[in-house]
Amino acid sequence: MEKYTKKRPTRKPTHPGEILKNLWLDELGYSQSHFADLLVAASSGLSKKSTMQTKLNEVVSGKRAISAEFAVLISKVLKSSPKMWMNLQVQLDIWEAEEKVA
Repeated sequence: MEKYTKKRPTRKPTHPGEILKNLWLDELGYSQSHFADLLVAASSGLSKKSTMQTKLNEVVSGKRAISAEFAVLISKVLKSSPKMWMNLQVQLDIWEAEEKVA
């Protein structure tokens, strides 16, 4: 049986923060401040708004990776899957790791 080798994508995967901003926040008309409020509510008030705003801004600007906890909060607010957000992050992380060792 012949071994199948998957070709490595030539294009860097889109950062999940860019997808969050362009496909969700912009489309829903949410400002980062409003979305941070929703994230604080989703965390049952365990996070401060200023902390959530900083995290959100860093994720949206591509300066921070999406953590599992943040993926769960985003998913609660948007009624999406945390696995989707984590898969987007993992694809980016793998691509960047392969770039380093290639």
